[in-house]
Amino acid sequence: MSEFPRRPWFYHLGNWFMRLVFRIILRVDIRGLENIPRTGPVIYGISHSSFVDPLIAGAYSPRDVVPMAKIEAFGIPVIGMVIRLYGAFAVRRGEVDMTAVKTALRVLHSGYGLIIAPEGHRSESGALQQGREGAIILSLRSGAPILPIAVWGGKPLWKNLGRFRKTDLHFYVGKPVIPAIMPKATREQVTQMSDELMLLIAEMMPPELHGYYAGWSKPAQRLLHPFGATPVVLTQAKEVASVK
Repeated sequence: MSEFPRRPWFYHLGNWFMRLVFRIILRVDIRGLENIPRTGPVIYGISHSSFVDPLIAGAYSPRDVVPMAKIEAFGIPVIGMVIRLYGAFAVRRGEVDMTAVKTALRVLHSGYGLIIAPEGHRSESGALQQGREGAIILSLRSGAPILPIAVWGGKPLWKNLGRFRKTDLHFYVGKPVIPAIMPKATREQVTQMSDELMLLIAEMMPPELHGYYAGWSKPAQRLLHPFGATPVVLTQAKEVASVK
């Protein structure tokens, strides 16, 4: 598998500029940056309710990251050009986009951080939606740990800008986890791990934003373990994470 290109010069300039703008329009509450591994592949699994969420993840990450972006954004004048210059890559939502999966694996095999929204798309209400399988499958295929990241508070940004008010935005990074079952898992196990990831994100957010996961209890047997724990290798489970 070929190496993913180095971060373009615009990536570093863009992050500097975003941090400057964010200091003006936001009050950013950041916690847990020390949980981000400084080397090796890692998946940033962020909650997603505002366009600013992945921008915050990129701007304040202490290491280089590569974001996924919906393919529709690449067709928007100016914005599409900026996304390309920043070094993001496109994903088709609502379908199994094998090109995006293979690109994501190239990113991870090259040792970068990958920004992905486990919910699959932005939450209109701001509350958590059901997690999808993408982050777990990428972790299974690459061996990369996943960072549960809770981001909330950005939805009233435009309204507050019109009133010349700053917006309070929270960016909390949990401790990295990794599937306990490597390298294969049944579909039911992948679904459980997707829900476990979302529950870890929910734990860092106010109860009123738990959404789909409101009232959920922790599973009796966890399939996501702290990064560094020894995985359980199963050889007879049906593999659902294969990418041809």
